[in-house]
Amino acid sequence: MQTELRLHRLVVGILVVLLVLFICIVLSLYPSLAHQRFEVIVSLALVIAAATVFVMIGMVEGVVAFQFGPRHRRELLGYLLLGLVSLASGLFLAISDKAGIQTIALVAAPHALLFGIGELRLAAHVRRHPGKRRRFLIGGLCEVALGVAFAGAHYLSSQHAAMLLGCAAILSTVQLVPFLFFKRQSSSL
Repeated sequence: MQTELRLHRLVVGILVVLLVLFICIVLSLYPSLAHQRFEVIVSLALVIAAATVFVMIGMVEGVVAFQFGPRHRRELLGYLLLGLVSLASGLFLAISDKAGIQTIALVAAPHALLFGIGELRLAAHVRRHPGKRRRFLIGGLCEVALGVAFAGAHYLSSQHAAMLLGCAAILSTVQLVPFLFFKRQSSSL
């Protein structure tokens, strides 16, 4: 049980670091989106950053999936599926010649939806802990709403799509950081 918790923490920790780096890139490049001259360059930089994040997290999830082994089929299949989706998303962004900030949002939509559904599923399992259940419900609903917003991001300007991506990355980071500091209560009283 402790090994599995460490593996989950490892993935979440790497994801938090990558999200923070993406947030820093979005925040530093966001003002340049207001200038028509720099919009294409900034869009390309954000596509490269997003593709890198997706590919890196896909590789981490794939490696961690095999650490669980056949005894933990649900984790093995879950991480393999997430890893494949992340790798496919990153590779799509890397090879697409028409990718822009709106495309990043469209590619991130399934990730937000899956994360939101996962949180809603967790909320159903912690019925005895109303505070945690409420946090998972609110976080899950927010992530599902972001997934729907990402799906419609092609109607937004590059600047608004970048703002949506930055806000979503911040929200996801805020939801993941407490998991890094979670202490499992021991039953030895």
